[in-house]
Amino acid sequence: MRLGGKVTVITGASSGLGEATARRFAREGALLVLGDIREDAGLALADELGAQFMLCDVTRETDVSALVARACEVHGRLDCMINNAGQLGAVGRVEEIEDRAWHDTLAVLLDSVFYGMKHAAKAMRPRGQGVILSTSSAAGLAPLGPHAYTAAKHAVIGLTRSVAAELAGDGIRVNAVAPGNVPTRMTELAYGDAQAMRKAAQARNPLGRVVEADEIAGAFAYLASDDAINITGQVIAPDAGLVECRLDSSYYARQATYFDADGDRAAR
Repeated sequence: MRLGGKVTVITGASSGLGEATARRFAREGALLVLGDIREDAGLALADELGAQFMLCDVTRETDVSALVARACEVHGRLDCMINNAGQLGAVGRVEEIEDRAWHDTLAVLLDSVFYGMKHAAKAMRPRGQGVILSTSSAAGLAPLGPHAYTAAKHAVIGLTRSVAAELAGDGIRVNAVAPGNVPTRMTELAYGDAQAMRKAAQARNPLGRVVEADEIAGAFAYLASDDAINITGQVIAPDAGLVECRLDSSYYARQATYFDADGDRAAR
């Protein structure tokens, strides 16, 4: 119950990583206010978890502001904001992506994070404490996704770091989580179906395993808890080594030797 009593807002909460995070936070004692454009699924989840739900289109600043206001009205404060709403967005060759598709993708993946940070900061500054978390992606650390998605997720990391620098003096921590290939409806669309997605993820991840949504939720729970009291401006990538471990063990299994400046083997 390390999140006991922590008032938490989660966007994109009715499915995928948002739903998994809502369930994890509920198990750990958080008081939840959930937002999503899928009203039926959101209401059902909120009813199951004993949470609040609001219809929220994260591309509209007024909707995000209202979601934060609901948390403050019902619980008197906001302890944690999780900017999670997302979509795959525009896919295709750079010369074929339409202007509208590009801007719509960035509105969901980047503008929404800005709105969440803005209104969470307004709610948290007077109390001098709080945690703002955002969902980036392994594609925010390396070119591992469509162009618009990759650009937006890189931008989320940059925004996380700059806002963390501003809000540190107010006692507000700001961090991001960068998942790799996690089986959700969105990632399954990128691979065609769930089976293909899981097979590809297991093959690509150096640890040889598929990262599950609840494991990503665990990273959010850690960052929201007092266990992470000294962590701000950081990006945690629970991606089974996808970004950082590009060379597998076979590369290092060659016979030990030493090459000099001329490329010749030399005894040592």
